[in-house]
Amino acid sequence: MQDRLKRFKKGKPVHPVLHRTIRPFREFMRVEASGGIIVVVCLIIALLWVNLPFGATYDMFWGMHLSLSIGSLTIDEPLGFWVNDLLMAIFFFLIGLEIKRELLIGWLNSFEQAILPVVAAIGAMIVPALIYSLFNPPGSPGSVGWAIPMATDIAICLGILNLFGDKIPTATKVFLTTLAIVDDLAGIMVIAIFYSHGLHIEYLVLSALLVVALIILNRLGIRKLVPYLLIGLTLWTAMLFGGIHPTLAGVLLAVSIPATTKIDYDEFKEINDQLQTRLIKIVDCEPEDVDTRLFMNTTNTLEQACRDVEAPLQRTEIILTPWVAFLIVPLFVLANAGVRLEINIIELFSQPVTLGIIFGLVLGKPIGVLSSIWLIEKISRIRVSDACNRDLLVGVAFLTGIGFTISLFISGLSFAPGILLEAAKTGILIAAVISGVLAVFALRSAISKIESEKKKELAMIISAHPT
Repeated sequence: MQDRLKRFKKGKPVHPVLHRTIRPFREFMRVEASGGIIVVVCLIIALLWVNLPFGATYDMFWGMHLSLSIGSLTIDEPLGFWVNDLLMAIFFFLIGLEIKRELLIGWLNSFEQAILPVVAAIGAMIVPALIYSLFNPPGSPGSVGWAIPMATDIAICLGILNLFGDKIPTATKVFLTTLAIVDDLAGIMVIAIFYSHGLHIEYLVLSALLVVALIILNRLGIRKLVPYLLIGLTLWTAMLFGGIHPTLAGVLLAVSIPATTKIDYDEFKEINDQLQTRLIKIVDCEPEDVDTRLFMNTTNTLEQACRDVEAPLQRTEIILTPWVAFLIVPLFVLANAGVRLEINIIELFSQPVTLGIIFGLVLGKPIGVLSSIWLIEKISRIRVSDACNRDLLVGVAFLTGIGFTISLFISGLSFAPGILLEAAKTGILIAAVISGVLAVFALRSAISKIESEKKKELAMIISAHPT
């Protein structure tokens, strides 16, 4: 009983939360949540930049051409291309690393843990796409943008969840993260299948050979990242000239990065104990008697052991996450979120593209999430975990309507600059604001209900055991 009282006083749930999955998510969620705040700041900057008197400089800046020559090949593209196609390839590289980690050691590794967020993600993609298609039926000018409302922006979503601190259980954050990762995986597949064009067979063959080379490196146990990155850059170039969207090179590269350690934790502990004993003997000598060469060899061996006990995938993800969250995604938003508000808003709202995106994200996403969970619980024995509160899931379902980063990315692939692209961007921004507001209200209501129930249960416990 005392243990239960302590749990109540600390505001922690009575039931344990899948401890094995907590640690890998904590750092990821912290960085993603902070990055979400920067994304919102960059959104505001982009909107102000393009709508102030010097707004013409927005297109001038992102339209500046940069050239890169690789042998006889020359890539001469505007600055916006390098952000959307090269830097976003790094973004998708990180997404690929996250997906691989989840498949190997995370929630996606277990059918029982993964099935609910996976099914919810599928529903959250199908329903919005269908709603969008109701406004933009096949053959209409906006029909090609059907994938825009399928996305979920994990950075902004986790940023909003982070506003509530420890009041949101880790299991709920894990559910949202897993859902968004599956969402991203589906988005990658959609881009690969539906947004590639002008295919050139010679470059596709080269791309295939480079993928085989990455697999061979992995099978040979090569753990240094430089060979992978060099082949990955060549793969990006081959896909660019081959007609496949080059950001997909990032995902294929991520799949090849080794996810195993060279030594396990027990071996590392044994090596560490031996080296520690040796170091103690070395430093116990008088300074003039210290064997400097032995000391350096020992520390180098310890450093090597530290590298061997860490998987290259894990090390790469840790290094890359802050760069993507704090630089690449904000730059992408800055380059793509400039919506001119002087354009006739009524005209934009009359666009089926705008309406399809707003209704698809604001209504389609939560309907898809909640109906999928309801359906799988009806037809199977699978149930929402007690650690993942159902009332909070309603707020999470509204959060998934914030598509933003990937939605902007797909809109840029779907439409050329013009009224349809502006309509798509407007719909994405409006849907993000509405979904965010609805999510905050739903989450606050759920948290109030949870705290009220805790107080009642605590009062019952105290009254039953007054001593």
